[in-house]
Amino acid sequence: MNNLISNAGYFLTFILIILIGCTDSSSKEGVHMSFEDVEFITGFPLEFNLNERFVPKVNNVGLREIKILDNYLILEKMGGSWAIYSLPDLTILGSFLKRGDGPLEFMQGPSLNKVSFEKENDDLIAYLYDFQKGRAMKFNVSQSLSSKEQVLSEYESKLPPFSFSFAKLDSNTFFVKELGTRDTQQLRYIIKNGQKESLDIADELNQTSIREGEDFNILSTLMGYSGINDRIVEAPIGLNNINIYSIDGSFAKTICLGEGLSDITKIQSQFRWNRLYTFANLTLFKDFFGVVFINEDDNTYQLMRKKLPCILLFDYNGKPLTKIQTGKHFTSFDIDFVNQELYTFDVHSDEFFKYDFKEVISKL
Repeated sequence: MNNLISNAGYFLTFILIILIGCTDSSSKEGVHMSFEDVEFITGFPLEFNLNERFVPKVNNVGLREIKILDNYLILEKMGGSWAIYSLPDLTILGSFLKRGDGPLEFMQGPSLNKVSFEKENDDLIAYLYDFQKGRAMKFNVSQSLSSKEQVLSEYESKLPPFSFSFAKLDSNTFFVKELGTRDTQQLRYIIKNGQKESLDIADELNQTSIREGEDFNILSTLMGYSGINDRIVEAPIGLNNINIYSIDGSFAKTICLGEGLSDITKIQSQFRWNRLYTFANLTLFKDFFGVVFINEDDNTYQLMRKKLPCILLFDYNGKPLTKIQTGKHFTSFDIDFVNQELYTFDVHSDEFFKYDFKEVISKL
């Protein structure tokens, strides 16, 4: 009898070990590029449908991105050059930034979504990242427009080339994100006075990895930095969540557009064209930021685009503010707050539209 009881005890212990092991394994299933604090977005308090549209009279052939600052509309062309127009009359003011291998030229033009814009002594300054050469360039937009000649100089040469993200945090500090560990991770850190320093708040994101040889764009994100709010915003191009965090480490949050976070393990098991394309554009403003939400698999998006995109606006704590639909396809947007107009552009069709945005601004 004692042997039976003893054997039964061993059996129960064995079963408990298995159950505990299964529980631990289940809780760790899936790989997510997110923080511990996750909020699932179920809706937006405001929704707008903008139906009346206008066509701005600008040369939008070969256009890639748009940016609105002060009374300027900046158009980034495919080659990397910038055409700058005045608002609201859309008078061409000048074209700048040349491609080439010269000391003040770019082998690949600086992307508008990797530019840090600042005001210095009432001048609009753009800090540009040189992708191939690994340096930051200082472009005085105001003086260039005034003199009709490009006012451009090298600002910082001790930056890594081929960085996926770039932001100027202060006069001698930069945020960068680059590939690491044989292209299985994307690592975020800062460079201060030319020296690399870790960014502890981003450890959870940095540790996320994919299989060696897999498409590293699974971990790619659109990134922006708001110095006013001390917030980094990262919107992955193939995941359904947005990560928001502060450089000083006081804030870190993930907002998810769906019932569950995108599982990177499952994504890697999918055929490339069946993977989701979520966010096409990220634009930061003073009090909130916005994304272009695509939410369509790559194959459908590239061949026929069945779903119409929308603009989703959030505050810097991740609170959903507004969902905006236009009834048209577009890949990027920006807002002219002075004239209260919304601009959208579609890189696939070259369609460039303008909408009255007064009602939306009044309710934000």
